[in-house]
Amino acid sequence: MDAMIPVDTLEVTDTGFNEQFRLRTDSITKSSSTDENEIRSSDVIEPIVKTAHSTSSGFDVHNVYEAFLSALKEPENPKSPISTQDYINGYRELVKFFDQLGYVFKFVKDDVVSKLTILQHFVDQDNGDTPHYDTIQKAIDYETDNNLIKTYPENFPRTLLRLHRALIFIEEFLRGLSERPSSDSTVTIATNAYDSTLYYHHGFLIRTTVKVGFRALPSRKQLDEILFHGQKSNMIEQYKTFIKTIKQIYDIIEEYYAEKKYLQLP
Repeated sequence: MDAMIPVDTLEVTDTGFNEQFRLRTDSITKSSSTDENEIRSSDVIEPIVKTAHSTSSGFDVHNVYEAFLSALKEPENPKSPISTQDYINGYRELVKFFDQLGYVFKFVKDDVVSKLTILQHFVDQDNGDTPHYDTIQKAIDYETDNNLIKTYPENFPRTLLRLHRALIFIEEFLRGLSERPSSDSTVTIATNAYDSTLYYHHGFLIRTTVKVGFRALPSRKQLDEILFHGQKSNMIEQYKTFIKTIKQIYDIIEEYYAEKKYLQLP
């Protein structure tokens, strides 16, 4: 197998404590000894009607939905195979949203881009007669059966696990924006989403830095414009369906990792 693409480092200079430190770009999803909460869902995703609205960044809720829905090879199957390429494509669309959220989401964005590059490398090199990386489940089985997880530190299951952990934070943040009352600020919604997800994989310094950074997030009104481009009343149901799709994909992967006992890969 070709050599894996190295993970860069991210230098953070404005932490709120007048000090400088360096973090690996995967620190946003670094594992700890904390137990994982297993989430299950048998929800079936309904078809969505396209309403195209995008910002200058190119972010479009429908494009994210379309990519992630394509990843579900069997949408009515609670254990549906997940297309690796479509999962990557969906995440790439979410990156466009991160660009609108200010510096704090650079933590998530840089880690996601790094991990997506690694996964794309696996897919691009998978050009034999029998594909091994066309679905997430097949990729995990292939590397397990061939003992590649111990051989390559940046193996497929470990790389995907970091994206997987970030995805549930993103899903809870986006869901909170649509479900929480208008009196809840963006900071409150982001903090609640973080505390129930990525918080458990971080040390004190990262936790503190991220929460300080949340204070610079756009307001609810600004995020509504980014997400709905002035068409919230027309798009809110589609938006909720898009969130449901992401959650279904997360639950399928979560259960598969739990079966393999891979939720705590170092």
